[in-house]
Amino acid sequence: MRAKLWLISWIIIVVSALSVFAYWCYKIDPYFHYHKPELNSYFYTLNNQRSQNDGIIKHFEYNALVSGTSMAENFRTSEVDEIFECNSIKVAYSGGSYKEINDNIKNALKVNPNLRIIIRSLDMGKFFSTVDEMRTDLGKYPTYLYDNNVFNDVEYLLNRDILFNRVYQMTLDNDKEGFEPGITTFDNYSRWQDSYVFGINTVAPDGVAVNKTVEDEHLSNGEKALIKENIVTNVTNVADEYPDVDFYYFYTPYSAVWWCEQYNEGRLFKQLEAERYITELILPHKNIHLFSFNNRTDLTTDLNNYKDENHYGTWINSLMLRWMHDGKYLLTEENYEDYLRKEYDFYTTFDYTSLNGQTDYEADYYAAALLNEELSGVKPVDILNNEDVDVVINGAEYIVEDGKNTGIDCKGKQKSDCVAKNTSEQIKNKEYIGIMFNIDMDSGYNYLCFNVQSDMDYEKRIAYVYDESSKIVGYVENNYSDLESEVCKNVMDLSTVRGNVTVILDGGDVDCTDGTYSECKFSQIFMY
Repeated sequence: MRAKLWLISWIIIVVSALSVFAYWCYKIDPYFHYHKPELNSYFYTLNNQRSQNDGIIKHFEYNALVSGTSMAENFRTSEVDEIFECNSIKVAYSGGSYKEINDNIKNALKVNPNLRIIIRSLDMGKFFSTVDEMRTDLGKYPTYLYDNNVFNDVEYLLNRDILFNRVYQMTLDNDKEGFEPGITTFDNYSRWQDSYVFGINTVAPDGVAVNKTVEDEHLSNGEKALIKENIVTNVTNVADEYPDVDFYYFYTPYSAVWWCEQYNEGRLFKQLEAERYITELILPHKNIHLFSFNNRTDLTTDLNNYKDENHYGTWINSLMLRWMHDGKYLLTEENYEDYLRKEYDFYTTFDYTSLNGQTDYEADYYAAALLNEELSGVKPVDILNNEDVDVVINGAEYIVEDGKNTGIDCKGKQKSDCVAKNTSEQIKNKEYIGIMFNIDMDSGYNYLCFNVQSDMDYEKRIAYVYDESSKIVGYVENNYSDLESEVCKNVMDLSTVRGNVTVILDGGDVDCTDGTYSECKFSQIFMY
């Protein structure tokens, strides 16, 4: 009898404990399986696409959706909202197949009657995928989060990893001093831009070579049947089912290095033939707006826009959004033949080895700065020679060549604590040696570019950007010991900054040793 009572008591204890854990997970719900996030109580980190995306589409408020593979991860929903005048979410699937992305879009349309805009990448590298292809290298797919079976929810509610690494950690964070609840922004969700280096030295460190050794392949009838099944099932059917929704689809603009690989491996003609066939399958569907940017060969041949043969920088995402909204590079039944002919003529005759001679920009965002005029319509401004910019020089002198200001020469030491060195508070209070100017970021400027040359031998912040409340919204830090007095180009990405800002370039020496002052020169100071 005692054993029976003990067993019953133990079962009650275990069930009670499991129920507490399950309720705990249900209440916080880090994957939004049951409800929208409690943004006033916890901070939700978005970093698990295949576990969180389904909950996002079911429980968030939105009328526009951005999806695709890693080719869509650098889109900023803040830009989508501004350009398309909507309220968007981003639910990308890194390495996702056409089926996986389409399934998510269909589910979103089923649960959200307000959804009116879909923006999606059509990856050219997946043209030959099968209709049911799914990515299989990520372990077990969390199907229990996608179905309506309440019984398998135990895999979520009592998942050890979710309970201890998500729910428990979120609860601990909630009790920390200075804790601020909230959620990862969709601008930053899945964004990989600042984790990589761009340019030919990264994309093709050994150079680009043309070494074709195989016969050219062409599109077969069997491949056409495979493509048709995939495109109809995973691209066009959903558009036909929701005729009032606008689908903005685009072919991913890979770099010329990718096209060279297609040529070397004998797949170039087949790839172009597949693109033509897919285009002809999609164009009859009038609520699909299909775009191709492959004829922007000034972009695809400039490897400063790429981190590898496929992946382009976030500034290309920004341009594509603007182009899609404006209908630029839209393929139609009237123009697609001419567009594809130009694409064919270029990529089948281009001298791919000519890529080897291009410059790899020292600052990756310089490629973005050079394209900003096309994006925003604002011409770059030469800070040192523009009368409309209010410039203040403090403890420095202009460098003048041929009657034009080409830079500023900073010499001297700041009145600074040796331990604290130059703090942002001191700089803000004009204890700088260099230049200060104001600029209206709402005018379309997104990047600060300047060159610096110095004989300092320690790490120091040299550029500060303050908003109207005197809060730092950007800075540049240089380690001069690595420069050896060479000219270094810096580009500060200010594309998320709005309103009037104050920019200070500080070349003052705060070294505590005795002796002559160090010298710092700023030149080529531009806002793009």
